[in-house]
Amino acid sequence: MQNVTQNKETFLEKELIKQNFKLDPLKDGISSIELIRISGSDIDIVNAARVSYGKQTNTLSEKDTKLIAYLLKHRHTSPFEHNQLSFRIKAPMFVVRQWIRHRMNSYNEISYRYVKAPLEFYIPPYWRYQDERNHQGSVGKFEDAQLLDQYKQALEISRTTYELLLERGVAREIARGILPICTYTEFIFTCNLHSFMHFLSLRATPEAQYEIRQYALGMFDLARDSFPVTLGEWEKLNQE
Repeated sequence: MQNVTQNKETFLEKELIKQNFKLDPLKDGISSIELIRISGSDIDIVNAARVSYGKQTNTLSEKDTKLIAYLLKHRHTSPFEHNQLSFRIKAPMFVVRQWIRHRMNSYNEISYRYVKAPLEFYIPPYWRYQDERNHQGSVGKFEDAQLLDQYKQALEISRTTYELLLERGVAREIARGILPICTYTEFIFTCNLHSFMHFLSLRATPEAQYEIRQYALGMFDLARDSFPVTLGEWEKLNQE
């Protein structure tokens, strides 16, 4: 009983620490990633893989580490689905529209039908050129003070128009139509480890859009302590 109590206290302490983990991936003082819940561990992955043989372990051995590496390399994915990660995300709408293309996850987003938008906008730290080879991507960077000023002016027009519409009695669900897709929104994102690694394989790469890549890399940093063997082995495979 004492061991169970100690394990429970350790788990709760770990959960408390994890809930305080928060990052600003776009480094603008607005964006955020917060790891709010972790369920499962590397041991659960091993036990899921070995249940076929009626085996179970409470400690992770070198043999178990090799098993996880084998499962990842040969794409035996189901043992990585018996766990859960939940994040609270604050991101520009255009990032979230890409994000929800990953459908095998759970999402709940703030609704600007119910609440007034906070009117926080993402302003790129620099401009990027259109990639002529990858038609959906961008390359390089440059600064242009005139373009930045016009960008900010457009945001201010959107802001004042939105405020005016609300003041005149226009419903929030209609007034929000004036908001640009760089407006910040907030949502809860929950997935299992298999889905999480799939997300990383697409969004943490140099080919991904810069903004969503910063979120993917930040989430990886927050989650790796909870699944050190699995995410460590995943990182090795994706660096090869």
